[in-house]
Amino acid sequence: MSVSAFTVMASAMAAVRVVSTAPRPPAAAVASDWNVTEHYGLHGGVRLSDVVVWRNRAYACVPRLDGRQPVTLLELPWPEVADPTAAADPTRNWRPRKTFRADQQKLRHCQHVQSAVAVDLDKIRGHLYVLDAGYEECQPKVVVYGLKAFKTVQLAELGGANVSDMSTLAVDARPLKGETRVYIGSRRGGYITVFDPGEGGWHRISLSSLDGENEVPVEFLAVSKLQSLVYFTSALSHSLYSASLRDLRNLTSYVKPGVKSGDTIPGELPVRCEGTKLGISRGLYVDIQGGTNYVYARDFAAVRWTPSMGLSAEKHTVMLQSRDQLPAVVKICADNTYLQVWAINGKPNADHRYTVKINTLNF
Repeated sequence: MSVSAFTVMASAMAAVRVVSTAPRPPAAAVASDWNVTEHYGLHGGVRLSDVVVWRNRAYACVPRLDGRQPVTLLELPWPEVADPTAAADPTRNWRPRKTFRADQQKLRHCQHVQSAVAVDLDKIRGHLYVLDAGYEECQPKVVVYGLKAFKTVQLAELGGANVSDMSTLAVDARPLKGETRVYIGSRRGGYITVFDPGEGGWHRISLSSLDGENEVPVEFLAVSKLQSLVYFTSALSHSLYSASLRDLRNLTSYVKPGVKSGDTIPGELPVRCEGTKLGISRGLYVDIQGGTNYVYARDFAAVRWTPSMGLSAEKHTVMLQSRDQLPAVVKICADNTYLQVWAINGKPNADHRYTVKINTLNF
């Protein structure tokens, strides 16, 4: 992007509608329940890479840095902080269920998760999908846990996949069609990986830019069923891209018999550039009303853009701007109501919390 474009964008920030930029009052009086040292024996340097919410629990990834780390996939209470005005909730006196304890995540036990990188949910079936980068002789794989019975539903190795570049999961469940696909974003860009739980195999789909871009970034990937679109961007890109969800589904609904697991599917997915974001960003989430949410990294600002309004600075709403509250955002997601939108930090913020509510949607 040119210097003049940056100047225009900086001046336009003054016109962005602001919901909240004031620092929030300190919340030290209400302790976080995400005490990973007490519950999991994890010490300094712990950094979350992904989080999803299921009922009154959250599931978080902490990629293994070395063999001394006891666990990599965490079960945590949701919300992170209990409501201090509510009556005492006995479910807050929790401990991780068996699947998420250290003896079920042993290193070099290849049937166990070795290094959890990303997670997403099939909320209809209550299935938790985990992207496991593997460890030494243990191959990368996708592990599916049934959260209703707390058991492993599926384990599928991703032989030949470069999981070290993979960054995000998005589950596209269509129970009426009897199909589920898992879209996997990558820091490398130019393609997405698609996992088919029914076949237990995976394929690549090449992305073809309609705007002549050399390589479409796909580090962050978000599915909007309301708009029937898939959005793409990365932490290094100033642009936001989209592709037809219908086209993506059509490409992956039927794979010719000659195409093996790990192959690139014939044909390309057309992708168009929606425009320029406020700047480089972290996280990407499309809410139930179709608003696209991300964090403008330079200014620590959680913003929301409505696609029908055009991707310009003036069409963004700043939901929260705070370096103290949003120091290291890795994920934006909704809770079980789909109406409350949260930013998840990879490390605790100034209030010693990982999570911050950035918006409440109204109908």
